[in-house]
Amino acid sequence: MDPDLPLIEALQAGNEPALNELIDRHREPLFYFVFRYLRDEAAARDVVQETFVRVFFKAKTFAPRASVKTWIYAIALNLARDEGRKLSKRQRLVSLDAPGPADQPPLEVEDAGPTPDQQTGQRDRFSRLQAAIEKLPHNLRAALVLFCLEGKSQHEAAQILGTTPKTVEMRVAHARQRLRQLLGAV
Repeated sequence: MDPDLPLIEALQAGNEPALNELIDRHREPLFYFVFRYLRDEAAARDVVQETFVRVFFKAKTFAPRASVKTWIYAIALNLARDEGRKLSKRQRLVSLDAPGPADQPPLEVEDAGPTPDQQTGQRDRFSRLQAAIEKLPHNLRAALVLFCLEGKSQHEAAQILGTTPKTVEMRVAHARQRLRQLLGAV
């Protein structure tokens, strides 16, 4: 049985504190999912907040065809897609001499760790991979993030995406193939 179903039923009956329990259970993993999709912390936090607002107002429409968690992730994915479109339209300006976030500790390299050149190479590879993932069409990116980065099963990813497990499998394969092409061209 779905462990979140009693909470949704309580929310449907007007028990507003049930929302707090849902938030406590799902906020952190949902944030990481949305952040991996958008690669923007502030936007990811906004999407997660809006997701729970929608859960609150749409709880009465929930029908247990899928798990509550799957329903919440589907709402978040739809909002993340919308936010991703907005972010891609905005021009991002980056200042090379501006300090980083105040809550971010300075980067320290230990002697036993990788050399600065190795770290730069790792960051460059990671940046190229992130840029390539961002170039994927939304349907391929969503399947890749859910299945490969979030560790969802094909069945769970299919429920969130509103498709079949076989379609998720094909989208992940196409995403990997496209990433190989994009990264091979660099």
